[in-house]
Amino acid sequence: MSKLTKLITLSSLLLGVSTASATVTSTGVDSTAGPNWRTAAALETDNEYGTAGYVVFGLNEVDSVYTQPFDVSDTNAANSYNLPAGISVSTVDTTIAMWSGNGNFGTMEDPGDGNALTSAPVLANSSGTRQFTITRAASERFSITIMVASGDGENTGYTVAVDDGSGSASSDYTHVANGLAYHVFDVSDGNSDILINLTSTPQNRSLVGIAFDIDTVDLSNPSDLNSNGIGDSWEEFYFGGIGIVDPAADEETDGLTNLEEWQNLTHPKFADSDSDGLEDGEEVKTHSTSPIDNDTDDDGYDDKFEVDNLASGFDPLVDDSDEDPDNDGLDNAAELVNSTDAIDPDSDDDTIDDGDEVGGNVNPYNGGILGVAPGDPTDPNNPDSDGDDINDFAEIDIANGFVTDPNNADTDGDQISDNAEISNGSDPTDSGSIPFSTVTSVGVDSTAGPNWRTSAQFETDQEYGTAGYVIFGLNEADAVYDANFDVSDANLLNAYSLPAGISVSTVDTNIGMWSGNAANFGEIEDPGNGNAITNAPVLANSTGTRQFTVTRAASAPFRITVMMASGDDQSTEYTVTIADGSGSASSNYAHVANGLAYHVFDISAGNSDVLIDIASNPENRSLMGIAFDTKNGGLRVTDISVATNGDVSLTWNSRSSLGTTYAVFSTDDLSLPLEDWPEIDDGIDTGGDSTTFVIPSALLADADKLFFFVRKN
Repeated sequence: MSKLTKLITLSSLLLGVSTASATVTSTGVDSTAGPNWRTAAALETDNEYGTAGYVVFGLNEVDSVYTQPFDVSDTNAANSYNLPAGISVSTVDTTIAMWSGNGNFGTMEDPGDGNALTSAPVLANSSGTRQFTITRAASERFSITIMVASGDGENTGYTVAVDDGSGSASSDYTHVANGLAYHVFDVSDGNSDILINLTSTPQNRSLVGIAFDIDTVDLSNPSDLNSNGIGDSWEEFYFGGIGIVDPAADEETDGLTNLEEWQNLTHPKFADSDSDGLEDGEEVKTHSTSPIDNDTDDDGYDDKFEVDNLASGFDPLVDDSDEDPDNDGLDNAAELVNSTDAIDPDSDDDTIDDGDEVGGNVNPYNGGILGVAPGDPTDPNNPDSDGDDINDFAEIDIANGFVTDPNNADTDGDQISDNAEISNGSDPTDSGSIPFSTVTSVGVDSTAGPNWRTSAQFETDQEYGTAGYVIFGLNEADAVYDANFDVSDANLLNAYSLPAGISVSTVDTNIGMWSGNAANFGEIEDPGNGNAITNAPVLANSTGTRQFTVTRAASAPFRITVMMASGDDQSTEYTVTIADGSGSASSNYAHVANGLAYHVFDISAGNSDVLIDIASNPENRSLMGIAFDTKNGGLRVTDISVATNGDVSLTWNSRSSLGTTYAVFSTDDLSLPLEDWPEIDDGIDTGGDSTTFVIPSALLADADKLFFFVRKN
């Protein structure tokens, strides 16, 4: 949406610039004014530079302050900005500095303090380009004064070059004393950027400021000595003389003849005098809008935007400020105040309407404390108001597992962002819940025996490997020994079902595999065969390192279970050590019977390889397999969509265990306690690692907004 600052062209004020210059020219260098640029300007008839506007960099800073780097923008209160309408000033310099002066660069009048004398500041560059850019809307001719200064007795010499799109001009001056000099240029009409390039010796100094002046004439004066129907002052101003213009010609083919341009006081050489995106002829003859006022009806929306959105209820001739065409709860005036899109109910596409964001209508946090909506406003132009990488709606949607404050990146104040907590497996609303940031040993589970898929002690769902697993040799027939065993996923004797982005390898070159029999290494559940009990296999090394590597893409924390086995009544003792780049941890366990034990570790977030080192006694045994479990903060809704028939589709990350079921609830009132939400279905079977459930529209309340909650039974 285009919402422009109100811009009325100089001609609409019945004024124009008196100079007849058609290209940029250097008027000269004024070295006589010294500090008195407001009262003794030699190159201005009113003895004043900057009657139309100015900027002096660092003028509001106290004396003797050096700042590197220095912000030259109008947001820095140290600068004195008073620019004409439609004008801005910027620089490409990245090494710019400012010295506020202590008299060593002379003094200058301060227009913000009744022209009282103050120390002159100066900008400097340690290196690089010294270029400033004046950006302008379509404008008449004006003059600019480039203020430069020398100090510390250095007699700085300046060359100032100005290019306004019509050509370029330059001026030179070498200071003979400390203080200011003023390089004055007449700039041609147009809307091209004006580039100011400065070179100086012996110091790499830059400018002090820029002043703008416009000498005006009355362009509406009807005096017409040559009787061609066009006012002489208008004709002379735009064409440089009287009687040389054809009233019937259309210089820039905007649909208005020169006579019609005079009658409407538009610019005969610019098709769009008020820079609103509509050509002058179109405004006058098609839309009846003012060609010299970009907002004819003064409602804050430029004419082009209103013309383009007539179908949405805008009218460039009618003040629409109290209308709400997008039905988001904000009228057009409020949309302007909040810089939101007046024809899009959800400007930032975060699923919360602009009016609800501004009014806090769906945010249950008030003053940072969780209660019921309405609460604090959120930013309607930012889908993530607190910058924690969680969408505003996702923060307050109970379906995502937690209700966090959309205006506070760290809801529980534990110095860990909400997103980091959710990604790292802790509760972002509980300051006592801290995510692990280094590898830790959870313990050794020797109670599960063969039932790693149904009786896992260290998993709340009693299942290791819900995210993935590998068991070496599981698919081999019983009682087979292979002295040179391939542990890769290319070997179909291995049962590979790894998470995305994960791979497992070993540096061992003399690895062996025994597929087992019931008597010597116990039994294990086979997830590829409905968790049926089968003989447990085991890897062994005759000599050398027993190290396995888990390679991962960048990941959130997860849990791995290293599966070990003892057999032949040897009561093997294992030490398992894991390093994941954040540190290392280890666990010990001596088997008291043949069978399995599970060494469980929590792995920190990152992309470092996870190294698994195994020592065993008395036999040089190695591992049986590795199981992976997510530590992602629990159940999360990963997608929600609405079909054209109104059906709602919910997708969430789920457990793959047989028999796992979920329940879905819905409400249109967030103030209801969760236990009072209406239930839609409480017997949804798991779909594996991800479950999708479609809710027919007939089961949903007739409401503008609905909220959903998913629960594992």
